[in-house]
Amino acid sequence: MVAHAIANRVVVYYQTQYRNGVYVSPLPLIGYVTHLLLAAFHLNMGHTGPDIVHLNDFQPSDPFFAPMWPDIAALQGNGTKVIGMLGGAAPGTYDCLVDSLFDTYYPPLRDVIETYKLDGMDLDVEQSVSPATITRLILELKADFGEDFLITLAPVASALTEGGNLSGFDYIDLEANIGPHISWYNAQFYSGFGTIFPKDQYDRIINYEQGIDPSRVTAIVLTNPSNGFGYVSPENVVASIQDLMEEYGTGWGGVGGWEFFNSLPDDSRPEQWAITMKNAMQVQKAKIEAKQREIEAREAQERSAVRSRMFQRSAREN
Repeated sequence: MVAHAIANRVVVYYQTQYRNGVYVSPLPLIGYVTHLLLAAFHLNMGHTGPDIVHLNDFQPSDPFFAPMWPDIAALQGNGTKVIGMLGGAAPGTYDCLVDSLFDTYYPPLRDVIETYKLDGMDLDVEQSVSPATITRLILELKADFGEDFLITLAPVASALTEGGNLSGFDYIDLEANIGPHISWYNAQFYSGFGTIFPKDQYDRIINYEQGIDPSRVTAIVLTNPSNGFGYVSPENVVASIQDLMEEYGTGWGGVGGWEFFNSLPDDSRPEQWAITMKNAMQVQKAKIEAKQREIEAREAQERSAVRSRMFQRSAREN
């Protein structure tokens, strides 16, 4: 069974740990993000032992990350789930996980997950990968780390309606075959593969074929136009949040940002992007719940009035 995740997620990718030589701490995100996606883990073909797994340019144990790991633990201690992102734009990682190489390259990845107590893995597949390879990886991770271990996938948004796809396998088929083992999808709504504003493409994903529950589709957007093509301003993301929650209710999956270090509207305080998104969802949730309470109160009054009329009619007849 899938590890159930909270609704209204605020997901932030954290790949740039240093900006102009200065460490960028994720600690200001405490209380505002539900999940931090630590990017990007890679598997290196031909390497041996601990050098098989790199986090960006270094082994995870490198002194480069010395200030980061205590901060990661602090986020987890304050309720934020930390998920490692595996793959991304750099090719090669998933070539290491074909059946003939799996027993060589998977165990070091498993060891890193255990060592750093990651809460899950985000599988960002941007190379041609067979359905068998991605299925085996998902099932092995579940077997090793249990049902509470979060496994997310990061397709470009169009792949969830069988359009443009960087992964090689069909996500709709994957969802049909092993959907219960996938916690949710971090769908990339940028780089020409989709946009979150307006919300039409998100709607098409939910309504496509058998559909994916909107609680399991998190919309990932760019946090700064320098991070790629297809930037949407925080104001327009908020507008779509309002529309999407009006459509899908308070259980909606939420939004995420690529990436943390230079997030607008204020890249000197990049946590402001996450704060803006969390506040927008809280405000919309409160509006929806208040409206629901009004409806329930009106219906209760109507039922009471009906009972009163029936009682009066019965009294007259007797």
